[in-house]
Amino acid sequence: MASSNRPRLEPRGRQLSRFFEPLVLLHTLGSTRGEHTRDITYNGTEISCLSRKHLIRRFLCDLAYMCDYDKGGDTVTAIGLESRPHGNVFWVASNTNPSAKIIPFLNTLLVQLRNVSIEAPMIAPEEVQDLATMCITFATPRIKKYKSHLRPLLRRCLKQLDKKDKDSGEMHSLARWLRTWDDIIDPEGLCHFAYRERKSDYMQLLARLGTEPSYKSNKDAIHHAFSSVRHYIGRLGHHFRAANDLISCSFKLSDVLHDFEVRGVPILTGSIIPPADGKTTLESMIKRMLPAGSPSLESYERKLQEMDSKYDLSRRFLENYREPGLKPRVHAEIHVLEHFHVSGLRFIDGDSFIACSKPACFCCLLYLRAHPGQFVEPLSHHKIYLNWRPPDLHSQKELIGEFHQRDILNAMTKTIRREALRQIDDKIPPHPWHPDSLTGITESARGDATHRTNRPGEAFVLAQKHVANTSLPVSRSSTPVTGEQRVEEGCEQQPPHDSGSSVVDYFLDDSDLEGGIPI
Repeated sequence: MASSNRPRLEPRGRQLSRFFEPLVLLHTLGSTRGEHTRDITYNGTEISCLSRKHLIRRFLCDLAYMCDYDKGGDTVTAIGLESRPHGNVFWVASNTNPSAKIIPFLNTLLVQLRNVSIEAPMIAPEEVQDLATMCITFATPRIKKYKSHLRPLLRRCLKQLDKKDKDSGEMHSLARWLRTWDDIIDPEGLCHFAYRERKSDYMQLLARLGTEPSYKSNKDAIHHAFSSVRHYIGRLGHHFRAANDLISCSFKLSDVLHDFEVRGVPILTGSIIPPADGKTTLESMIKRMLPAGSPSLESYERKLQEMDSKYDLSRRFLENYREPGLKPRVHAEIHVLEHFHVSGLRFIDGDSFIACSKPACFCCLLYLRAHPGQFVEPLSHHKIYLNWRPPDLHSQKELIGEFHQRDILNAMTKTIRREALRQIDDKIPPHPWHPDSLTGITESARGDATHRTNRPGEAFVLAQKHVANTSLPVSRSSTPVTGEQRVEEGCEQQPPHDSGSSVVDYFLDDSDLEGGIPI
């Protein structure tokens, strides 16, 4: 007969369970754990003003963005740049195997950038156009999904505008302008039009209509539709901005591109989380989250019971734990991080930076913070994804140490427990939901009122011209795609965006619903 004192799980399973249980609880309390972190270095700062370190970082981030060709998370891409005596290696990982499409595309993209930087004395609009065309063609699945998500939002906004402010010339013009977006079918024309219109008065007006009201609203409120339209437009235009930045950076990074190769990071297996059992309950879990004999146990048990009776917390917790639709995965940046660490690779210029096509999730952020490799802390959207898994590094323990993974997970678990207990203790409401990625419209674009138009007809003509003719006509409504101006001016750092601003700066991208409970 088995002993009643037999441990519930073996040591590795016990550690994973004690990591995952409070993570699921924290997700149930609210999957968004904070605002986007922002790097003001990239917020409108001219390429010519960046240090070499930040120039390489921006270059790698734009490369990763161009490689992320579809929505849904499978193609999220991370890149680390290794320095070798006779060249550099771009190490690439994605949330799925990148070898089939991403690695060949990145190699072609880098070759084209190297050729442009060598052959052209200065940046020409045609070069930006050609590069953007190549990248938009590669990202057609993503562009089409943006368009499909944009269409119903446009209908909602137009319906609202038809009901109100019928005598307002401003709203009437906005409605005409919004209708032009539904008429542009060509992905390249759509992206180019979005890039031009990022500075228009209509984008400013959408920001105003998308302002979060002072009262609490639900996710179906109309202001979300206006803000989402604005941010999809911002993302559609980002391919031209990224193409412009890549070419500008390549002129200053000829040594990086002189001799390089692109390689895929070996795929790591995700650790297996133990399934829920009879002790996967709030009552049992809170005891495991606190020190033995904690005088606070009774207080937390009482508060959890109150929350459970009001918000059905136990049911939500177990549903999240057992969610059958989850596709467990090791995130791309963790693949790159552990590959550099286990293999002892040297980052270029000693800057341990890993670029990713999207901001880091909450778990990736904690993993990098706890990692002994002292990697550069990434930007993060601070959202929890329950399909996140730590890599299984058991086979590498002789290289990295027996307690490498244990120590990282223990540090993560400590932070997760502390945040969950604080929210329970203080009855803090869940943080407002926000999308994973930023719009990509810089402060300079938001604030520049010199290239605007109030004539939607003119804007529509420009879009139609682009579909028929790629000569990139210029109008007052937009900024021509001319690349870096190659002058050392405008280098003053732009002030960071006011985090208290009610203007939403995000777009709906690859994210789950809030899932939190009002406390």
